Amino acid sequence: MVTPLGRCAEEVLKRVRRNETAACKPDFEVGKFDCPVCAPVREFDAEEYFPGNKTLRLMNRDAQMAVVAARLAMEDAAVRSGETYPSEDIALFGSTGTAGMSVEEISRVIRYAANDDGSLSLERFGSIALRRVRPVLSFRILANMPICFVSIFESIRGPNAVYTPWEGQGAQAISAGFRAIRRGDVPCALVGGCDVKCRELSFVSLQQLGVFESWKQYGSGSIPGEGAAFLVLEEETAAGKRGKRPYALVKDYIIESTSGMSKLEDIACSIISQLKRPDAVPTVVGAGDGDSSVETSETRAFEHAHLECRDLLRPKSNMGDLFAAAAPVQVGLAAQLARQQEQGQTVMANCFGYGSEKAAFLLEAM
Repeated sequence: MVTPLGRCAEEVLKRVRRNETAACKPDFEVGKFDCPVCAPVREFDAEEYFPGNKTLRLMNRDAQMAVVAARLAMEDAAVRSGETYPSEDIALFGSTGTAGMSVEEISRVIRYAANDDGSLSLERFGSIALRRVRPVLSFRILANMPICFVSIFESIRGPNAVYTPWEGQGAQAISAGFRAIRRGDVPCALVGGCDVKCRELSFVSLQQLGVFESWKQYGSGSIPGEGAAFLVLEEETAAGKRGKRPYALVKDYIIESTSGMSKLEDIACSIISQLKRPDAVPTVVGAGDGDSSVETSETRAFEHAHLECRDLLRPKSNMGDLFAAAAPVQVGLAAQLARQQEQGQTVMANCFGYGSEKAAFLLEAM
C-alpha cells in the first residue's frame, strides 16, 4: 500500500496505535472550504520503483501510486505474471476516484471551453480547448487509466473491471476477485484501488456533495487523503505451494446497496448481523473517519447487532479517508491484524464510507 502513514501495513498499524496523524494544511487556499486539512503522501516518487520508465510521464498521481502499490503486493505474494501463473490466469479488479486532476492541468480546458458568461460551450471545447492541451491529458483524466496502467506494468491479461468512485466500489472490486476465484475463472486475482483527494478540484466536489458538513457544524470531520492499496487473492493451497504464508482467510463478506434515505446506523447493523461471525470479534478495523456521526452510527450498530468488540481501530481518522482506495486499505490492515492473532481468531473490516454501497469483511487468522 501507499498511504499518508506509510507503505507497509505493519508500519501503518504501529502509527495508528500511536495515534499519529497525517493531517496538515493543503497547499492551496482553504478559506473557501469548510475542511481545513488534508492527508497527502509525503516524498512519493514512483521512479524509485520504476527507474527510467518513460510511461510514468503519461500517468496522473493516482495511477503512479496504483502501479507502485500493485508492484509491492505482487512482490510480497511472490506472484509473477507469466511465471507463477499465465498472464491470462490473473484477474484484475480495481476502484478509482474522480477529480484527481490539479487546477493547473485542467485550467486550459476550462478557460477555452467557456463562453463569456462562464457557461460550458461544447463548440468551443471541440474546436479550441482540445487544441490547447497536450494529447496525453486523456491518459491522466480518464478514471479507468490507473487500472489499465497496473495491467500493463504487471502484465496481467485476465478478467478485469474498474469501479468508481467511492469506498463501496472498492469493496466491489475486492468481492469481484473473490467471485472470480470461487467460480474457477482464475486461480489468482489482484484487487485494490487508488484515489487522490488532496487537490483543489477534489475539495470542490467533496464540499458540493456535503462531505464537509461535519467540519462546518462541529469543527471536525472526514480528512481527504490520497493513496493506493492492492491485495493478492488466491486459494490457500496455491500460496502454500510457493512457501508463502497467507495473511488471513476470508471467512465472509456482505455488500449492500443503499438509497440516500437510508440511515447509516441501520445499514451497518444489517450488514454486521448478516456476517457469519461469532458474537465476539476481538478486533475491528472501523469505518470512523473523524466525522462523529459516522463513529456514533457504527458504535450503535455494534450494540444493536449484539457484537462484542474489544479492540476497535479507526485508521481513517489517522491517515485520512482514501475514498476509492479506502476499502483495500481497510481490508489490508485487517489482514495484517489477523496475521498477529491466534489461529481461528477473527478480524472485521468495515467499509461504511461515502457512496451507495456499504460492506464488511470478516477475516480469520491462520
